[in-house]
Amino acid sequence: MDQPYRNRGVLVSLDPTPAQAQLMRSYCGASRFAYNWAVAIAKENLDTRKRERRDGIEEAELTIKLSWSQYSMTPLWNSRKDEVAPWHRDVTWHAFCSGVTNATIALKNFDESKKGVRKGEPVGFPNFKNRHSKQSFTLINVNRSRGWFSMDSRHVRLILPRFATDPRIARRRKQLQWLHTTESLCRLKKKVASGEWTIQAVTISFTGGRWQASFSVRQYSVAITSATKLLGPIMAIDFGVTHLATLSVPVMRLSDASGNVENPRHLEAELKRLAKLDRQISRCVKGSKNHAKFRLRRQRLYGRISRTRNLNLHRLSTTLAGSFETVVIEDLNVVGMVKKSKKNTAKALRRSILDAGFYELRRQLTYKTEDRGHRVVVVNRFYPSSKMCSHCGETKAKLALSDRVFECSKCGISLDRDVNAARNIRDEGNRLLTNEASTVAGHQPETLNADLRDRETKPLRRGRGDRYQSRTTQPARTLSLLA
Repeated sequence: MDQPYRNRGVLVSLDPTPAQAQLMRSYCGASRFAYNWAVAIAKENLDTRKRERRDGIEEAELTIKLSWSQYSMTPLWNSRKDEVAPWHRDVTWHAFCSGVTNATIALKNFDESKKGVRKGEPVGFPNFKNRHSKQSFTLINVNRSRGWFSMDSRHVRLILPRFATDPRIARRRKQLQWLHTTESLCRLKKKVASGEWTIQAVTISFTGGRWQASFSVRQYSVAITSATKLLGPIMAIDFGVTHLATLSVPVMRLSDASGNVENPRHLEAELKRLAKLDRQISRCVKGSKNHAKFRLRRQRLYGRISRTRNLNLHRLSTTLAGSFETVVIEDLNVVGMVKKSKKNTAKALRRSILDAGFYELRRQLTYKTEDRGHRVVVVNRFYPSSKMCSHCGETKAKLALSDRVFECSKCGISLDRDVNAARNIRDEGNRLLTNEASTVAGHQPETLNADLRDRETKPLRRGRGDRYQSRTTQPARTLSLLA
């Protein structure tokens, strides 16, 4: 039986020399070229078959349908690469292989979406890439005897073309094959050497104005013990814009006394600098050196904003995932929230929603709780956490977004809107855990207003024309909620 594993990603920033950066740009261009070639021949085959059907040719006599699988497209590329790319010897074959693989994945997504097999929004036919598209390529199947890391654990191996005709590559192979990293890879190297982790592939990309390497790692040591002392059994989180999150239990050095976590608003803090760079770019001639210089500055500024946001979210998710056994969150429809704010022409609100990074925080909480043996409970997005009173359960018909204080007309309680929502999410998480813990034969999970039963119900027929009605063998009792 195979050993259980999980797939992980390790991201490392690179500091290449100008010669290495130029070589990696050629790799990205080769990957883009192979991608466009695969999409082009697939489109040509579809157009040919469509034209033949329009001309009245029978189905059996049509041009043979081209297979879009990777095992068919890769040999086809190898048979035609001398004709379509005579310069392919100056670029590693990994770049072409990654481009063809990405094209087959895009074509597969289009085919499954067209057949209705793929979930989510419809996916159209893949578009061609240009030099302004994302620059990346993937390296796979490195020789195990050589390995990915240098002796000092500060360099990553860059696979060079084996039969390069360019004298600049052949003469400087030793200077080009090691990419310097901005941080030590000692921990990753030890994990790989001990056999706990296995590197499947390395994707090198130019993102945020900088080169970075993403290691696709297969992790065999699934169980990771948490060294953090548990602060409580359950924690509920209400995501928001005024505050990044509102916790049902305040955490020292993470939230205030009410449980509110400050929203740093990383993008809003750099809007003036972004506007200034946009003005400078608009005044430059396209294709000039100044135009490229200011575009690179803007890319690096966006990259710094993204990295700062991720570091803040990692700090929050690591603390919550390691300090509580269960984390309860809402299933937010971020796309719907943005579309709704579009109708209200609230540009600042849309920007704040996207800048908060709700999905990224949920993703981090999910895998970090799994690593520590904890869990995440997701509450239905239609649960009225903001409109319901956490004290008496009274639900309001409407509650405007501008109303930041919840006032109950029944019990008279008045408290912060986000604090009230966090408490309701906590109670709903307790209810879901209680329903899951109840092992009653023949029962489906109870609805929101259902009574909890401690045993199976059986039908009782009262009369000839009456329907079956259920009764319990013992009086129903409510199970105690988890604290």
